[in-house]
Amino acid sequence: MNQHSIIEHVLEKAGNKNLINELTTRLSQSEITAFLLALSKEMANKNTPHDILSRYESSRFVKPSELNPIKVKQVELLMLEMAEASDFSPLLLSPASPLGSCSVIAKVDQNNVISATRGLELTADSTNMLAIYLANGIKNKTIDNTKSPVHLSATCRVTRGQMFKSNAFVPHFSLFTIVSSGKDTGSYGFEKDAISRQIGFYINYFGEKLGHNLKVSLNIRNGHKDKMGFIDRIHCYLRERYPEIDFIVNREETDNTYYQGLNFKISVNDIEIVDGGFVDWTQKLLGNKKERLLISGAGIDLQLITGMLDKRI
Repeated sequence: MNQHSIIEHVLEKAGNKNLINELTTRLSQSEITAFLLALSKEMANKNTPHDILSRYESSRFVKPSELNPIKVKQVELLMLEMAEASDFSPLLLSPASPLGSCSVIAKVDQNNVISATRGLELTADSTNMLAIYLANGIKNKTIDNTKSPVHLSATCRVTRGQMFKSNAFVPHFSLFTIVSSGKDTGSYGFEKDAISRQIGFYINYFGEKLGHNLKVSLNIRNGHKDKMGFIDRIHCYLRERYPEIDFIVNREETDNTYYQGLNFKISVNDIEIVDGGFVDWTQKLLGNKKERLLISGAGIDLQLITGMLDKRI
């Protein structure tokens, strides 16, 4: 039975097929939170220790990873230290995010996020939280990205709801992310500097530190008024900065609505390890079309699972 059928069955048993719509339209967020807390408490009170153990055995979300936690932390520390040396200021994020942090600003299916009570969800992507942190700081004037861009880095144990094909992967994993925030300065000034800085970090880490060969693909995405001209200008700039790197330009248009104008991916030993691109999240959060944001992330667990780190850690 799929989720839609399950919900229909539940609403039928409750005797009100419009129950979800009525609750979300008639009740405030705080009232819904109070209701969900009471519901969770009642459900917990009905459980026995045997029920807890059975639920642990059946849930894929609560099992520990088989990776060595010391090695995971060592990789996190190494990447954060190298990022800080490249002027990406480290930030220690919460494991919780506001409900809708992914689905509202990044159009990710909410079912791929672990929703919780108190208007929260488990953090599924730390770039979203870095964007929200930046937008809040810019709004309250504790962060100024007008004179020069602001660059941040973070590592976070994220949890995602979608199924993974390989048993080597669990729903929670360590993710390294960097973001660059600035204003539109014309002639793609921010865009060229930000993407050069982020790709330069990954070249330094995977190439110079770990000794691997890299391939970087630049992929055209919708959401930019001059998609072809934009990707060509970025490609030309990056090729001048990093002539030793193999840049591949993919001009095939897709329906992707996550990135705006350009998405870049970095492969190491034919394993796609970095994904990033320009997004409009701070524009949406602040209602300012001048805001610019570049995000990217690299899987930490994946580096260990694939042997990418070898004996370097």
